[in-house]
Amino acid sequence: MSTGKLEMAEDCLLQATDLSGLLLLYSSLGDAEGITKLASMAKEQGKNNVAFLCLFMLGKLEECLQLLVDSNRIPEAALMARSYLPSKVSDIVSAWKKDLQKVNSKAAESLADPAEYPNLFEDWQIALNVEATLAPKRGIYPPAEEYITYAERSNGSLVEAFKIMNVQEEVPSENGEAAHEVIEDDGVEESQVDTVEVEADDSTDGGVLVNGNDVLTPDQ
Repeated sequence: MSTGKLEMAEDCLLQATDLSGLLLLYSSLGDAEGITKLASMAKEQGKNNVAFLCLFMLGKLEECLQLLVDSNRIPEAALMARSYLPSKVSDIVSAWKKDLQKVNSKAAESLADPAEYPNLFEDWQIALNVEATLAPKRGIYPPAEEYITYAERSNGSLVEAFKIMNVQEEVPSENGEAAHEVIEDDGVEESQVDTVEVEADDSTDGGVLVNGNDVLTPDQ
């Protein structure tokens, strides 16, 4: 790898079944096909940590969740669902309760289901909207050469960004009217500032008429 012979390095790692090395190689190259194959290899060999990372990088969150459940890591599955797949939380909580009943029934009953207690889950509906919005984009894999473009993006919360976006969409224009117009009772639009008409006076005293009224000039 240090000499740039990546194809040979891949062959060596495959022959040695070095899954961690393959994960490093494929993720560095942005090789989605290689990561997909590695995920299958890792699951077959019971290397769930490597399999999970591969599936996560591929955006296959449902498979990540199922892998945690199959590995009997249901609490971790619940936390992941809350963060990335809120629509799956109720299913995972149900499985968690069933599993926890074997050990501590009171603890099992204390687990809250968002389907029953949405008020206990902050920004719950927004989280569901974020999931639905991003789901179609999870299968899009940008090339590795575009990494810097994505690395410079904000690491802020998607929920917060979604809330800000909704607020901006709901803000109306100022009173729904142009700033320079007012609507009279009879429906006729008039300017807020009366038109000023200036006329030159025929007299020789230098005066002017403003809206028909005689106004003195500085000379007077």
